[in-house]
Amino acid sequence: MGLFDDILHDNESLFLDEIALDYDYVPKEIPYREEQQHFIASCIAPLLQKKNGRNLFIFGAPGIGKTLASLFVKRELEEKSDDVFAVYVNCWKKDTSYKILMDICEQVGYKWTHNKRTDELMKVVSEILNKKSAVIFLDEIDKVKEVDIIYSFCEDLYKKSIILIANDGSWSDNLDDRIKSRLVPEKLEFKAYNAVETEGIMRKRASYAFVPNVFSERAMKAIIGKTIEMGDIRSGLFLLREAGNTAEMKACREIKLEHAETALSKLVGFKIKSFSEFGEDEQKIIELIKENSGKTVKELHMLCSDDFSYRNFHRKIDELKKNNMIDIEEIPGRSSIINYSKKLTEF
Repeated sequence: MGLFDDILHDNESLFLDEIALDYDYVPKEIPYREEQQHFIASCIAPLLQKKNGRNLFIFGAPGIGKTLASLFVKRELEEKSDDVFAVYVNCWKKDTSYKILMDICEQVGYKWTHNKRTDELMKVVSEILNKKSAVIFLDEIDKVKEVDIIYSFCEDLYKKSIILIANDGSWSDNLDDRIKSRLVPEKLEFKAYNAVETEGIMRKRASYAFVPNVFSERAMKAIIGKTIEMGDIRSGLFLLREAGNTAEMKACREIKLEHAETALSKLVGFKIKSFSEFGEDEQKIIELIKENSGKTVKELHMLCSDDFSYRNFHRKIDELKKNNMIDIEEIPGRSSIINYSKKLTEF
């Protein structure tokens, strides 16, 4: 073997498809969730017969496949039929009725939203969706600030299935009676993956993401073990990506145990704050960044200069970066670019 055979060249990569490690990536197959997918599909199936569908409340801990299974069913539906509108809204990002309706307008191709009020948007959305049947996935519904949108969907849409997804199984119990009486949802609990299932998922996802045979077995087992311990597949995806990036930074052709241990060290003793644990000022800045990802620090500060001095704003940005709520990208010749980053435990 030559002296430089183990060195990765500039035009080479250990990654085959890095997107396969994204949290919202929907693979061709979703193992161990077939039963749940069939149940979701059974609630939607009447729409294909021009009948009203059943509403559904999906719940379970973060990182166990609720969103993935729902998006898989949505994709299958879209491939099967053109007679049903299928829209998906993340209510953590779109947390008001207005934002939800704006998102749906964008998905169905309606562009004339300027200066329209929430009730006007609801009228537009209902008129469009009522031309066919509709299934509406409202993910992280427990993060929404207003629940009236659910009432509006129940009242104004004719043939529909409303799929609500949340971490907290008791959330739907606290809905207003007027909403519960119209929604009357089925309930579907997602249980945590066991150790065998977690290993199978991790190995399958790694096969999508990396060039064959670049991940050493010792490194893979270390990451799988930590993922099982944390009970969150997203933590495993994070570790796979970090280990791969670490190996590439060192120009290695193999992802070794030392690279996995470097990735693991970023989790040990490190607690990521949740949104609710920050003060009002930090929460306000997080919301600002959510709506304006990709802007520079100076551009963001200009949007809130009446509330924060530049020095105070910069200090809070540093605090959010430390807690992995945002990513800061250094661009040569420009001010730093700020991107909102929804991390592992921020749910």
